[in-house]
Amino acid sequence: MDPLIESLMLKMRHNRVYTAVTFARLFGVSEKAVEAALATLIASGKVRTCINARRDVGYCLSGATPISGAPLLADATTVATPPLTRRVDGALAGYDRQLDAHRSLAMLVRR
Repeated sequence: MDPLIESLMLKMRHNRVYTAVTFARLFGVSEKAVEAALATLIASGKVRTCINARRDVGYCLSGATPISGAPLLADATTVATPPLTRRVDGALAGYDRQLDAHRSLAMLVRR
């Protein structure tokens, strides 16, 4: 068995999601070498792909559910939206009137 594959299996813990970059830095090898070793582990059924919090492709041990509750790759369909409530009584209330006054003054001086 490949020593990189053995090292990966020894480092991986249940309920944790890892990225290929993390393992590449840890073992001092290229990311492609780690991805090839992880692909071998996925084909053998020991590791599965997940999504971690940063939306990168992550890898976790098969049979383990990540603590973060990360969904599988097919279930990732979230969209960020702005907050729906807006405050109109804050420190900038009436700011548009001041801008209109400055614009009017600038146009008057321009003539």
